[in-house]
Amino acid sequence: MNWSNEIEQFFVAVQESEEYKAVEYLSFSIRKSILEYLERFRLKDFILPAFLCPLSKQISKLFHELNLSADNMLAYMLENDTNHWVYYYDSVLLRPVNTKDTNRSNTVLCEENKFFFVLTGFILDRFSKKRILDINELCRQEQFVYPINQYGLTKVSEIQFKRDSFIFDGKAYLYNILTNISVINFTDEIPGFAKIIVDEIKDGDVLIRVDERLALPADQIINYSTLCFDKFRGPSFDFNNLTFDETKTIIVHYDHETYDKLLMVIKRDYDSVRNRSFFHIEVETLPCPNSLCQTNHYLTTFLHGMFYPQDGCFVHIDCAVNQYENVAYEKKYSDSSHGVPIDYHAEKKLHYKLWCIENGKYSRTVWYKMIMVSLPNRFRSLFKEFFE
Repeated sequence: MNWSNEIEQFFVAVQESEEYKAVEYLSFSIRKSILEYLERFRLKDFILPAFLCPLSKQISKLFHELNLSADNMLAYMLENDTNHWVYYYDSVLLRPVNTKDTNRSNTVLCEENKFFFVLTGFILDRFSKKRILDINELCRQEQFVYPINQYGLTKVSEIQFKRDSFIFDGKAYLYNILTNISVINFTDEIPGFAKIIVDEIKDGDVLIRVDERLALPADQIINYSTLCFDKFRGPSFDFNNLTFDETKTIIVHYDHETYDKLLMVIKRDYDSVRNRSFFHIEVETLPCPNSLCQTNHYLTTFLHGMFYPQDGCFVHIDCAVNQYENVAYEKKYSDSSHGVPIDYHAEKKLHYKLWCIENGKYSRTVWYKMIMVSLPNRFRSLFKEFFE
């Protein structure tokens, strides 16, 4: 249909606009449908949050320049309504059912600003939410205005953690999309890793990715999470039961239902400054390749700690995401003898650091908790098995 082609051209123009590019990654980092997120503004007469207003105005401008039909656009949105939120807005806002005769008009009846409220959310859901995570792409487009280390992390001396963002230097930053922000307890108001930092980390430094694309004025903080049932229950354990007799120890646990693997690598090292031995302890998720989307790469969660047995503590804990090309990852996962061992590391540029604590003394319990809250849910039981 001709009007369908015109709509496709309109979408291309929107995606090429500076207003769209300015909020695409920010909206992508809101971990739910934008139309679902916007539903909370229903009590405010469907007023768009400030960060989306410039895009909505540009959408309205392009829509009128191309002389598009609201009725045709709604028909297109309903046809491509993958999450059913357009149907919801159609019922309550765009073409509300007449309370007298329960018939719905075939024409969009709402005020124009409300129509563009829905259209803005639809466009962001349809296009930005389809992005495939690629560390190469993330690194190319990140915007840093504060000093960073070689891994892209900024030391944050004063930081206030929130449920979906953190406050730093008067701005609210959404957490990086690859950061696990699940909570420890049902009613916690900050992610698990942040709660441990606040409650138990008393010395050393806190470093985190501070990407300006995820920043808003503090008074425009984005809250999109609700209470969830993603709970953490960590068993007590005796760290001293682990032995480190070999230069390198490899432990692999396997889920017989999902075929996922969890890898732990323990490597002996020597600190010439402190004049004592220590251990690098690495934990990496190895999802079954058959369970993943068929892209040209795979992502894994990777956690690393430096443990000094004489002191009984860690001095460094960090969290990263590794990206592997298909063939290399599948050989790594298979634990075969085809030139790619199971402890094979991703390229340095694709070893994407998310946060780090260092230069302090962190207990073995803190390390354990940080691993647990950072692992995807389905790998936590495998991690517990390491200590059973």
